[in-house]
Amino acid sequence: MRDKRFYIHTLSLLVFILGFFLGFEFASQYEQSLSIQNTIVVLFLLKQFDESVLNFQYILFNNLRVVFLLSFGGTLTFGVLTFLNLLFNTLTLGAMFYFDLTSDNLREFFFLILPHGVFEIPGLIIAGSAGFKLPYELLRFALGKKNEIISEEDAKEFFKLVGISILLIFIAAVIESTITSKLATSLVEYKLF
Repeated sequence: MRDKRFYIHTLSLLVFILGFFLGFEFASQYEQSLSIQNTIVVLFLLKQFDESVLNFQYILFNNLRVVFLLSFGGTLTFGVLTFLNLLFNTLTLGAMFYFDLTSDNLREFFFLILPHGVFEIPGLIIAGSAGFKLPYELLRFALGKKNEIISEEDAKEFFKLVGISILLIFIAAVIESTITSKLATSLVEYKLF
């Protein structure tokens, strides 16, 4: 049992890390052509990054949508949707990290990511593990390594992973809508951004 969990958690983590590094690399390749566009995008995001938009319900709904795409979408598409969703979500994070690193804004990056990211990132990785869980079990059945397609234990493990990821995403949404949004507002208000 431990081996199976290790593989699906490792796969989810590796896809997350791959997306982060690809985002970092893509951003470094297109840095010069994006410098003007990046300024426009940053101004747009700052305008959108206020407390009226970043309320709890909005953040929770968007993050739960991602969790359900990662977990149930991955199950329905044999892990493809989980892979793509994890990859694309972390591409953005990697690109943001690159731009903040090269413009000496790492402090702001960590201020805006760490408070809620401590819960959100593991929540997304665990949701990714759930999305890989049942396809992994189907593959094991197809290869003759187990007798049942999906056992009751497999289903319980899947729903446990989904439940844990929802709990972590809920905590992250509370923190993001309170602490992170106040930090962002303060950084903009005091021109620290």
